[in-house]
Amino acid sequence: MPRAIITLLTDFGTRDAFVGTMKGVMLSLCPEAQLVDLTHEIPPQSVVTGAFLLKSAMDYFPQGTVHLVVVDPGVGSPRKAVAVKARGRFFVGPDNGLLPAALEEWGMNGIVELTEKRYWLQNPSSTFHGRDVFAPAAAHLAKGVSFPKLGRRAVRLVPGEIPKPRKTKNGYEGLVLWVDRFGNLITNIEKAHVAAGARIQVGKTVIQGLKSHYATVKPGQTLALMGSSGHLEISVNSGRANESLKCGIGGRVLIF
Repeated sequence: MPRAIITLLTDFGTRDAFVGTMKGVMLSLCPEAQLVDLTHEIPPQSVVTGAFLLKSAMDYFPQGTVHLVVVDPGVGSPRKAVAVKARGRFFVGPDNGLLPAALEEWGMNGIVELTEKRYWLQNPSSTFHGRDVFAPAAAHLAKGVSFPKLGRRAVRLVPGEIPKPRKTKNGYEGLVLWVDRFGNLITNIEKAHVAAGARIQVGKTVIQGLKSHYATVKPGQTLALMGSSGHLEISVNSGRANESLKCGIGGRVLIF
């Protein structure tokens, strides 16, 4: 029997012991689980960025995978803790719009509110539901606990979406959704939004057309290409586009 896979996506970073503690909880409950870190570098409380990166990764995991997603600015508030089933995978996290945004194209086959406290840790903290509510729920799913047993059935979640490019008079206006480790600016613009020979503008910098890979320009030069996520990236060969263009998450990108 294959080992159960649990992925983790959080805004906790790795400086503190939060992520390690959640892993300890899950391995105590499901020692055979295979834990996979998607990322812990989501900007604090950035639900949209979390949704975008989850969406970019979830296609590549098999059915039965449990995705544990903790970007939770409302921890301790009346916001709900939920689990979702979609395409044979499970998603566990807060009800704050992240999961519906990531799953907009997939749809959802079932939703439960995590109300069954026997699947929590005892005496849960009001500030660390990742450890006390979400991690145990993910581990129990990985162990084979039936999805409906985790709590009461729900029919809807707080809505959320990943922003889409806005149509303009001359083309489209998009946003930078992520800056990767190499300083590449990853946008919400897809290939359908970029006509052949189109110009791409970031700040005062205008780029002519798309390239196929980074080495098509000289080191230090700026280029645009369709990245591995299927979204437009603005890059600098052997450099960092975020620094040279002074642009980060939320920055405007124009196509015309």
